[in-house]
Amino acid sequence: METKSSSIQVPSAEELIEIKRPTSLLIAQFFLFPLIIIAICVGIFLLFGYLTYEQKTASEYLNDVKAGSDICRRWQSAYELSTIISSQKEKLRRTDFVNDLIKVYQSSRHDDPRVRRYLALTIGHLGDLRGVPALVEGLSDAQVENQVYTLWALGSIGDKAAVPHILKKLDSQDPALRRTAAYVLGAIKDPTATHDLQIALNDSNDDVRWNAAMALAQMNDASGADVLMNLIDRNYLDKLQGMTPEQKGELLINAVKCLGILKFQAAHDKIMALSQNDADLAVRDASLEVLKRFKM
Repeated sequence: METKSSSIQVPSAEELIEIKRPTSLLIAQFFLFPLIIIAICVGIFLLFGYLTYEQKTASEYLNDVKAGSDICRRWQSAYELSTIISSQKEKLRRTDFVNDLIKVYQSSRHDDPRVRRYLALTIGHLGDLRGVPALVEGLSDAQVENQVYTLWALGSIGDKAAVPHILKKLDSQDPALRRTAAYVLGAIKDPTATHDLQIALNDSNDDVRWNAAMALAQMNDASGADVLMNLIDRNYLDKLQGMTPEQKGELLINAVKCLGILKFQAAHDKIMALSQNDADLAVRDASLEVLKRFKM
């Protein structure tokens, strides 16, 4: 419990005299002082609990996932592991941790799906190529969300050897898988994916088309420039249903950046207008930065 020093006032002389009355003394003795002591004890307990919690190592979290009997504790440990791994990856790559992590992931196929998803993310954040074969196998999981997490992990590692397997997801019946596959292919930037991404520009799903166009732009392919031009048009964005203003702004910014990568001249004036007139300051800033690329 946190006490605010600003709320404590120095009593006046009259108040000091009043405190000496028996009733006030009893209240302070039997209520106020014990309450302060309890608050201090609770604060110390929470502080030490927090410090102890933070001191867990990656190996300890992994052991909790592997040996824990409580499913709630296992997936929470897998989640915590996925959040701390990036800061330790260089050190952990030089130990047996990578192989242990892969084994636990491989044995998690029939575990709680959350455990498997966070383990996949952990492998991705670790960025070690040894995890790629296990993740490729994970693309055959029955649950779509598991496959989405696995695609993200493969994109984080960025190994081009995984591209043929990721390309297959562009043909999936599930738009979430097609969308994520397109995004990940853009992150990996393997030119062998160009043809399939160009086909994805005609996908029935908006998200898939947008991600395919952005992925192609990141490989300096302007095939999806017309799609991107739509995304920097506020009139087009205003007609989109089911998106918050923040999401529309983020989409617009990403499209502006991709057109900047391409140095797509037809977009220059529109981006200039955005930099001067758009109501979203983040859009203005991004547009100003992109305009510099046109001068290079």
